[in-house]
Amino acid sequence: MTVRIDSFDTAGPGDTDGLVAVLSAHDPARIRRLALLVKTEGSAETNDFSRELASWRAREAVLAHGGGDLLERSVFLHSTGSEGAMTPFGYLVVELDDADDAEAVAVTDGAGAAAVTDDAESTGGEAAPAPRGAPGPTGTLCVGIGRSRRIRGSEIGSAEHVALAEQAVAEAVADAGLDPADVALAVVKTPLTAHDEPMRVTSAEAKAVGALGAALALGEVERADVVPAAFGRDLTLHSRRTMVFSSSEAACVEVLVFGNRPGAGGDLRIVSGLLADVLDAPGIRRVLAAAGAELTADGTVREPGQVAALLIKAGNRRDGTLRGVRTTVLTSQLDPDKHVRAIMSGVAGAVLGTGRMFISANSVHQAPDGGGLCVAIVGPPVSGAPATDVPPRGVPASVAASPAGGAV
Repeated sequence: MTVRIDSFDTAGPGDTDGLVAVLSAHDPARIRRLALLVKTEGSAETNDFSRELASWRAREAVLAHGGGDLLERSVFLHSTGSEGAMTPFGYLVVELDDADDAEAVAVTDGAGAAAVTDDAESTGGEAAPAPRGAPGPTGTLCVGIGRSRRIRGSEIGSAEHVALAEQAVAEAVADAGLDPADVALAVVKTPLTAHDEPMRVTSAEAKAVGALGAALALGEVERADVVPAAFGRDLTLHSRRTMVFSSSEAACVEVLVFGNRPGAGGDLRIVSGLLADVLDAPGIRRVLAAAGAELTADGTVREPGQVAALLIKAGNRRDGTLRGVRTTVLTSQLDPDKHVRAIMSGVAGAVLGTGRMFISANSVHQAPDGGGLCVAIVGPPVSGAPATDVPPRGVPASVAASPAGGAV
């Protein structure tokens, strides 16, 4: 099996032209698993239906490409909120049968394939400790998917919701053929509203239970500590390899797991590491470099097209401070998540050299208070030209050659 990642831009939540184009490169009979990670523009409020529109249109596209069988092998992970420097776009992730390895590792529109490295943690300036479960480069990128049963209204935000998230993550880990310690990232979409009765929790509460369920499945927290009184409150309980976002359209927990497995096809490498806060550009650089991306002397990615995917979960401190000083994140008329996505996209975009990155806000139980998670999937260089001569994708060479070239 070989994992391939293609990226596509969108003109609006209902636009699937780019998705259809990248889907057309893949024979549906060869697709073992398919996942969509998509950032849509919208208010991200409960009654903002941009995500529902995007998900519905994406399902139509996948159904048209491969029928109901392919739809059953797919997960749709749409996240609303493209503030700041983020480009509304999506990642198409497919795991292919290795009928033709040469075709499977081809690159489309900024996606790449690369040999893996292990999970690395960054802690805001300190040297990264050894990756968990993998002392050195082992294997190449693999994926797995999992789903819980439908969650009832009486279970939303409860201990049973945690258990269902744990079950879905464990299913995805097994589907990927990984041990929990070898998982680099678990992406979890979890409901915040019930579909059988009028019941809902906040987005933060839904993310909290989803993250704790994932942390249990990955062996990162003690089961005795995961009690309702701790949900969203005891921030010492957290995963180190989980990204959770809530959903009003989902009726169950859906999970996509990434890891590095010996014997997997392709040559993609994935690395994940914790970020100290939304200003932790050095942490982003460490993760990118550990995954194999070459950086320039000024700390920007030489060739943005080499980075198949950059995913970041970011958060703000519970007291609203940043590195010891007051901010207006909690006192502004804007939702804190909008502040966080805008800040993080600028910091990460300056390193990556493009706005094509997946950033999700509110890191409750997904990192220490105010911290975050950075995940890079990197491939080999996509150009034969010297890396210093390759401008960021979409940036004219004349601009890239200026003193500010490469920083977006």
